[in-house]
Amino acid sequence: MRPWIVLFGDFITEEAFGEGGWGAHLANHYSRSADILLRGYNHALGGAIPKPVRAFTVFFGANDAALPDRASKLQHVPAAEYRDNLRAICALLKKRWPSVVVILITPPPVDEDGRLR
Repeated sequence: MRPWIVLFGDFITEEAFGEGGWGAHLANHYSRSADILLRGYNHALGGAIPKPVRAFTVFFGANDAALPDRASKLQHVPAAEYRDNLRAICALLKKRWPSVVVILITPPPVDEDGRLR
C-alpha cells in the first residue's frame, strides 16, 4: 500500500487542487510514490484517513493573522492562542500516527504599507 500525504488546513488548503494549486503540484511530484489526500478544516480528522500516513501538512493562519485594528478584526487570533492551537493539532497527529512527519505551513508576513501603494 502506498503511503499517504494528508493536506490539512484552512481555505487555502481547501483550494490546493485548483488550477496551478500547490496540492496539485504535490500530487504530480509524488504520483509514483504516495497519494495526496485533501482534508480542509471542515472535515473530520480521523476515521476517513487511510493508513499508512507518511506526512501531514498543517496550513492555518491566513484569517487568524488578521490585524486586530482592521475591518477583519473578528478573524484575529492572538499569537499565543495561535501557537497553542498549532501545538494541540501537532500533539493530536503524533498521538494518532506516532511516526508521521508534521509539516507546518504558515502564511507569509504581509507588508500592509506596500499593499496600500
